[in-house]
Amino acid sequence: MAIFNLIYLSCGLIGLLLLAYKIRALRSNWGSPRVVALISTVFFSAFAVFFAAPANITWLNWVSGVPNFAVPLVYSLVVGFAGSSFALVLCWRYPAGQAWRRVRLILVSYGSVIAAMVALFRSSDVGQERQIDFDTYYATQPTVAAFLFIYLVATVVGCGGQAYHCWQGARDQAITARPWLARGLLWYCFAGLFPVAFALIKLFVLLMDWAGERGFDVLSLTAPLMASLSIIPLVIAMALPVFGPRRPSPRLWLRRWRTYFLLRPLHRALAHVNPHIVLVAPGKFLNPHHRVRRQIIELNDWRWALTPYYDHSVGESAAALARRADLPGDELAAVVEAAQLRAAGTTEARRRPPQRRPAAEIVDGTDLATEHDRWVRISRAFQHSPIVDAAVADATRVHAARGND
Repeated sequence: MAIFNLIYLSCGLIGLLLLAYKIRALRSNWGSPRVVALISTVFFSAFAVFFAAPANITWLNWVSGVPNFAVPLVYSLVVGFAGSSFALVLCWRYPAGQAWRRVRLILVSYGSVIAAMVALFRSSDVGQERQIDFDTYYATQPTVAAFLFIYLVATVVGCGGQAYHCWQGARDQAITARPWLARGLLWYCFAGLFPVAFALIKLFVLLMDWAGERGFDVLSLTAPLMASLSIIPLVIAMALPVFGPRRPSPRLWLRRWRTYFLLRPLHRALAHVNPHIVLVAPGKFLNPHHRVRRQIIELNDWRWALTPYYDHSVGESAAALARRADLPGDELAAVVEAAQLRAAGTTEARRRPPQRRPAAEIVDGTDLATEHDRWVRISRAFQHSPIVDAAVADATRVHAARGND
């Protein structure tokens, strides 16, 4: 019982949170049939799973004073979910007028199914409360058998129609051009297959019970857990089209963190130039895109502050050594820049009077990707290049010799 409560209540709470989010996000579009169908789908799904928990079944039966009152309530919610989810995908796939003709038929059909289920339950002799095995315990009672049969068939038709139309929609050329929407439809198709599998298993067990074969009753007890898990792909299906396009790819996310750690040593080495501009916005500490953007901004600011202290002899020495090493143009520029930054960032260099530099020497990269690559090359040269070490050491010796003179 504990594991049943845990699974049902957890999935139900997830559904209720999704319902609250959707109501808040779509409150300005309540007149749209698509929005009504979407909210109805989440509503029926969340409450069906939540009330299916054994603890809530006991509470519902006690509050109502009717043995097994939770059964028609939960089963009606499941049928409502099947009908609303079928209506939702029809609203997605067809123009409003064409979709409404089909949706109207679904409303009448599924409303009639729920009314018939209530009437059959009221006419059944189900006075003994059965929290877990209601279906198998009363399966041979004709009115209960009819009740279960129309409930399960309606679930198969509704959720099967949902899965079919979502699968077809995901393959439509107009939708495949929007990959996040296509992925959302595939997950929505997957969400519909859970209750279909649940209902088919239940139907099989019901048929076996009618035939007098009780060996499959255990399947009827575990099948509802499968249906409850459909709330997970349902949440994913509704989240992907909304949040997917807003989020960068995992590969880009990892690449930004890699850039961040490659720039970090250079960033720390130059932070003393003006530590007051170092900033991480609230809530952005784990956002690599923000962190790298701030690094680039701060590195450029520090570079501009150090440019008046650049030493031509350091740049010329680094360039000569880089040419001797046959470094390509980008690497040569990075080595020269790293050597200038290393030399200008020292206390001794900043004691000398600053000099005006022509604008050509302080032009930064153009687009963001170019700027990232450029600063990564500079950072690597700043840390690891023997040419930078040699050029800075030569300049230090020259300045020391001049000071002695």
